[in-house]
Amino acid sequence: MIYFTSDAHLGSPYHNDPRATEMRLVAWLNRIAHDAEAIYFLGDMFDFWYEYRYVVPKGFVRFQGKIAELVDKGVEIHFLTGNHDVWMKDYFQKELGVQIHYQAIEVTLKEKRFRLAHGDEEYRYQKRINDLIYRLFRNRIAQFLFSAIHPRWTVGFALGCSLQSRRHGQKEKEVAHTTYNPYFSLEEEWLVKWVKRKAPLHPEIDFFLFGHRHLPFDYLLPSGQRLLVMGDWYKTGEYITWDGNELLLEEANPI
Repeated sequence: MIYFTSDAHLGSPYHNDPRATEMRLVAWLNRIAHDAEAIYFLGDMFDFWYEYRYVVPKGFVRFQGKIAELVDKGVEIHFLTGNHDVWMKDYFQKELGVQIHYQAIEVTLKEKRFRLAHGDEEYRYQKRINDLIYRLFRNRIAQFLFSAIHPRWTVGFALGCSLQSRRHGQKEKEVAHTTYNPYFSLEEEWLVKWVKRKAPLHPEIDFFLFGHRHLPFDYLLPSGQRLLVMGDWYKTGEYITWDGNELLLEEANPI
């Protein structure tokens, strides 16, 4: 079985109980360990992750330990970076044996072609500010200057910005970041529009998978290709399974 999930945002001040969120994630990994051939994390598994030359963020040791255990047992683990953890370098690769991907990837899994991405790369074209942030986060000079600041300031600042962004996304009449928003229209969702434009140009792709939007849905295109997006792990724990026959969007821990 191949598994996909995203957007746990471990360490986020938005969680009522950050430790409980991590424990639920580890419990899910324990449940799937017996049949997992590969696990793909599609970004934002951490609310903020920045690797300094000799320092990584504290915490998340249960999650990291479980990843190391799975890799040691032969499970293939892939991390696609999201906009909250784009600053991964080689720590997970060297210490845990994880394969890191910094952009969207195309892979053939059990004879079907997948395009896997977090979603912020596609969302950069929706608004000019999105593109500016996307390029700023990946700018080497900006990263160098950020790394020169002591972590006591940068970590708190980053988590505070993340919390403000999430609160902004929950505002009334604003489309996105929650399926509980009564004003949300699936046909107006940017990833749906993006895939509708791109899918005819890439008939070889069977499935488009994303995180980022915190909007779980399974969308069938007229061509027969499918778009699947996962939601908030800490609310309902969406994940996707693929056994070579069925691609399913499921919930691990609804609350």
